Amino acid sequence: MNTRTPDWTTAVVGRLALDPAVSLVLAIDPDGLLLDESVQAAVAAQAVGILTYVPEQFAMFRFAYETDYHQPWAAGEFLRLVVQIASSDPNVLPYDLLVRAGGRERVRSLALFEFFPRLAYPTLRELAQHDRSALARLYQAYWAHPPSQRQGIQQSRRYVLEFAYSVTPENVCEPVALVRHLLRRHRLGQKPPPALDALLLEQWQTAPDLKALPLAELLHDVGALYRFLATAWSAYLAQQGLPVTAAPDTPLLTLFDDREIQAHMDALFLEGLIPPVRLREPTPVYGWVQAGVVFDQLAYDRERFLRFQAELAETLPALNASYGAWLNFAPRWAEALRLTDHAALTDPEVRAFAALHDAVEARFSAWLMSHYAPLATLPPVPTPVLGHQVSEMLAFQLRARACERVALLVLDGMAWDQWLVLRDALTLEPQSQDSCFVWLPTLTAISRQALLAGLPPYAFSDTWQRTDVEARRWESFWAGQGVTASAVSYLHNPAPETWLSTLTDSRIQALAVVLTQVDAMAHGMRLGAAGLRQQVAQWAVQGPLGDLLSALRKAGFATWLTADHGNLEATGIGIPQEGVLVETRGQRARIYTNEEFLRRAHEQIPEAVAWTPAGLPEGLRFLFAPGRAAFLRRAESALCHGGLSLEEVIVPLVRF
Repeated sequence: MNTRTPDWTTAVVGRLALDPAVSLVLAIDPDGLLLDESVQAAVAAQAVGILTYVPEQFAMFRFAYETDYHQPWAAGEFLRLVVQIASSDPNVLPYDLLVRAGGRERVRSLALFEFFPRLAYPTLRELAQHDRSALARLYQAYWAHPPSQRQGIQQSRRYVLEFAYSVTPENVCEPVALVRHLLRRHRLGQKPPPALDALLLEQWQTAPDLKALPLAELLHDVGALYRFLATAWSAYLAQQGLPVTAAPDTPLLTLFDDREIQAHMDALFLEGLIPPVRLREPTPVYGWVQAGVVFDQLAYDRERFLRFQAELAETLPALNASYGAWLNFAPRWAEALRLTDHAALTDPEVRAFAALHDAVEARFSAWLMSHYAPLATLPPVPTPVLGHQVSEMLAFQLRARACERVALLVLDGMAWDQWLVLRDALTLEPQSQDSCFVWLPTLTAISRQALLAGLPPYAFSDTWQRTDVEARRWESFWAGQGVTASAVSYLHNPAPETWLSTLTDSRIQALAVVLTQVDAMAHGMRLGAAGLRQQVAQWAVQGPLGDLLSALRKAGFATWLTADHGNLEATGIGIPQEGVLVETRGQRARIYTNEEFLRRAHEQIPEAVAWTPAGLPEGLRFLFAPGRAAFLRRAESALCHGGLSLEEVIVPLVRF
């Protein structure tokens, strides 16, 4: 008997039965297993392309199929392709593809019940929709501990909880176990289907030691969990005899005697997710508790920064890392950038951090060039991964009646570190803080148009250089979702009386508000990234953002805040001398429509990166400034965007 632990990616690719001599394989994939990043990488490693067939987008598919595969086949070139369709009916596939692939009987099936035949299919579909990454864990467990017989829906849900999330309703019956589980869940980014959470809550609400807690809030709102822990932490320190101010009668102080919770708290203090408690007077503090108390703020920030820098260097995602690893790394990196403003670093320490910064950008841009294309195929729920999926997620929220009104607040040019400054300056308490990739290049006309249009940039080849069509793109997206024009609104730098009037219009269901102040500050900034963070903090207090968020909440909007791109402090490496040969003269990206023009520019600055990302209008070619460099006069520095850096490409996606 083969006892080797099975691999989920290998199992999915194995169902395709790829043959080196076969040019076309068709796959019915109702659960989107071919959208998994690791599956796509494994298929690509066999020199096989993937196209998704969506009947409603027939012309778009046909163009790609004919141009990239059918015509080369006709010319005698041997290419291999998998065509995927999110359906369980092979008859939906185009007839000529069925013929070429050998008929309906040769169509591969990737439905989840093929892999988990003893689990209820509705439960498996819920899992694929809400937490696709859990399928790999579930498959390993299913191989090792298969159910003895076919399970019903409730039995299947309990099985998934136990083997994909290491929890059962019964084994969490007291506060320490609850907090341990919640910290694991939130720190790992797990988002189980609502039906599984309902099963947990039903049991927990009857447990004598748990029922008095705000269980639903702690389960679904990571901010609520961190605030709960912060309050309990102050009380714990007071109990230990330290000179702190604490809320009276705070329960659950034994939480912090648990070793696993201690390790989580140390990381939360390090990353700035829970603030340390200020001591009223200098007091010796020993052991792990030191991370959560402060008397000398400067000394604390310096020590925290040096620890954090070492931890980030150790956890820098690898070249073969998942996209999720980079989405999780980005906010932690932003916290380190923000800490440099207060850590009083010596010259050698400044140079050491600059070296780490260069390593981060080099690793990320290399990863991006090999992993970017599949991001566009990932599902938009529960959390979008790429810019255009944000609008799709909002539409899903309305369709699912999760909320009655949705608002998308876009802060032009806001990087993750600037969001942290805004959040703390306004003492905001978001429900969730996720990360999202923006469309490349990180230029406003492309990335923001994709965000509002809910479409990849190739869908607006006639307007990719313009920013005056955003209202039309937003309205067109919602028209495609069946939302009438009178229920859709787009506001650009609105005056308070304008947005107040819009919010009180009960017809409005989908609202987009674009604020450009952060980007304007960045382009005019002469004091670098630190100066921008300082100015953003001032704008947060004096500007309209706090009032706008408060008004959105009162008007009943579920609000998501994000950015169309971030920004990077970069140093000049020279400017290509091109005359009229370049379409767009960006400081971080230059756009050409002629291969020869691109070649000439690249010869002038050979360290630049000649690479054209997927998903862009036909005929465009790109030259990117490498690392933290810019197409400026040598040694000149500026805050800019358009390139491939972590700070430009991954932005916050925050829900209120």
